[in-house]
Amino acid sequence: IAAFLKQILTVAMHAPEYTSVPMIAMARQILQRYPSAHQMLESESDVVTSGQYTPDVKDPEFSNPFSTSAWEIANLKFQLHPAVQDQAENAGTLKLLQMPAEAPSRLLSEMKEDADNIYIKFRRVNKR
Repeated sequence: IAAFLKQILTVAMHAPEYTSVPMIAMARQILQRYPSAHQMLESESDVVTSGQYTPDVKDPEFSNPFSTSAWEIANLKFQLHPAVQDQAENAGTLKLLQMPAEAPSRLLSEMKEDADNIYIKFRRVNKR
């Protein structure tokens, strides 16, 4: 479970906002369901397991996920999109999901709708 959680958070860092928000919500569900994964929220200096995390092994069971922390959550707190920031903050503090409003499937459909309608207003300045 911890290896899967680590991979979800890694992908969420590189995905667009409409994908990363539901992925972080799913990570929150995993953290709520499996308390053993809470040790990934501790700092790397508090890690008890020895070895190195290797994400590219064929069997995730051998990736040694508890030898690292879920530092991606701390990084996602500084993302530009406020929905990503909120989900990352709530994941870091182990705040429970507010169902059905924060269901990952619902967040995905809402965020995709917003992404299709995005418009950034700008003003063109001509230099003379």
